Amino acid sequence: MAQTDKADLDFAAQAETYYEAKNYKKAIEAYEKLSSKGYSSWRLYYNLGNAYYKNNQLGKAIYNYERAKKLDPNNEDVINNITLAYSKTVDKIEVKENFFVNAVKTNVLSSFSTTTWAWFTVGLSALLFVFLYLFFAGPTTVIRRASFFVSIVLVVAFFIVYFLGKSAVNAKVQTSFAVITTPVVKIFPEPSATSVSKFSLHEGTRVKIMEYNADWILIKLENGNEGWLKTNDVGVF
Repeated sequence: MAQTDKADLDFAAQAETYYEAKNYKKAIEAYEKLSSKGYSSWRLYYNLGNAYYKNNQLGKAIYNYERAKKLDPNNEDVINNITLAYSKTVDKIEVKENFFVNAVKTNVLSSFSTTTWAWFTVGLSALLFVFLYLFFAGPTTVIRRASFFVSIVLVVAFFIVYFLGKSAVNAKVQTSFAVITTPVVKIFPEPSATSVSKFSLHEGTRVKIMEYNADWILIKLENGNEGWLKTNDVGVF
């Protein structure tokens, strides 16, 4: 986050004043000004999302809630507001993945940082070595037998945690998402506005970015549909 000076603190306070006075357009201008100067915090994006939501700009509201959530995944205020905002979107995309896979991606992976997942893996490894030692060198048969069964459980737990941790890293590093911020956009089969559009999407719809091509991006929906749209029609997070 950029270094805060008194003028910018006053500017932030002015933005809050505009918001309290229900002058959401001015509040948006003030918050966007802070963002353009390099400021980045969950609270800034959360407040900006609220201002856009109150100004009936659902796509940009969701985009900023997503930015806030990325910085503070477990913040209840952000989660509640983003859930409410998504419930008001026009496009209801059917998810191809089964419930378990989708739940893992949306809840479990984001519950802990990648560092925490790494520590879980290290901790399970240490415990596994301890019980393997007891299995081979335990003083009694009962201890060796119990250590054997505990070791089996720890091996299973280790691979589960390792898989989840690796998935969390991949999701953080390799995957980019975006939100449609224009009221209605046409999706094309190729990066050219002269081609016949495949379908349309409305503001607030979350998409996965697959590829960039100049000022076009290839997006993929949760139902597997793909297409191209202009980069200025989305907010990438």
